[in-house]
Amino acid sequence: MDKHYDIALVAYSFVIASLTGYCGIEMTSRVRRAVEDKRLWIIAAAFAFGTGVWGMHFMGMVALVLPVPVTFNAWLTFASWVVAVLVSGIGFYVIRNGVRIGSWLVASALMAAGVCLMHYGGMYAMQMGDGLTYRPLLFWISVAIAFGASAAALLIMTWLRDSERWPGVLARIGAALVMGLAVTGMHYTGMAAAMFAPGAYCSPTNGLNEAWMILGLVIAATAVVSLSQWAALLR
Repeated sequence: MDKHYDIALVAYSFVIASLTGYCGIEMTSRVRRAVEDKRLWIIAAAFAFGTGVWGMHFMGMVALVLPVPVTFNAWLTFASWVVAVLVSGIGFYVIRNGVRIGSWLVASALMAAGVCLMHYGGMYAMQMGDGLTYRPLLFWISVAIAFGASAAALLIMTWLRDSERWPGVLARIGAALVMGLAVTGMHYTGMAAAMFAPGAYCSPTNGLNEAWMILGLVIAATAVVSLSQWAALLR
């Protein structure tokens, strides 16, 4: 089955990923400075960052154009969001007081596993059965990218947390763009691994069966990331 992408929506998915990266850097600063309410900031950061990554994923899914209607199982879609938030929480918990090599590697592996579970779980939500399979090489490359992106994100969010002058702001923007590229790279590598069999179709019982519903989820995710970034910038 042939597949292609809406380039404008692909670009928008990169914008969401980059905005999420910048939000993560700012929220890390809040988490590191917090004393009595550190746990609350970790939860808020996990919610914002995880929702942003999840939103990027579904914008990437909306960008996918197949010759059949694309729909999703609502509960599996919700579960993929929960996974994204949980693994983000692990990351922010690890860097709450700094980064050590052992905890950094373990957290990177856990985050990568979570990101892959979120991505491929979101793909599974299409409920295509045997109509959706994956190329092994590209699948494992996407896993490697997820690990590299998770490890880099943890370091970047820690290193740039206290840069407040213009050079620091520009550095954070550049780092956010790099993180955005890494996240979208993982997603579209995973999508390149996907093979849709001729005649494949999404389950007719899927609850999310209208494009505007998916776009509504992504718009909500973008709003959450934007608002959390605004809150983090309140010094």
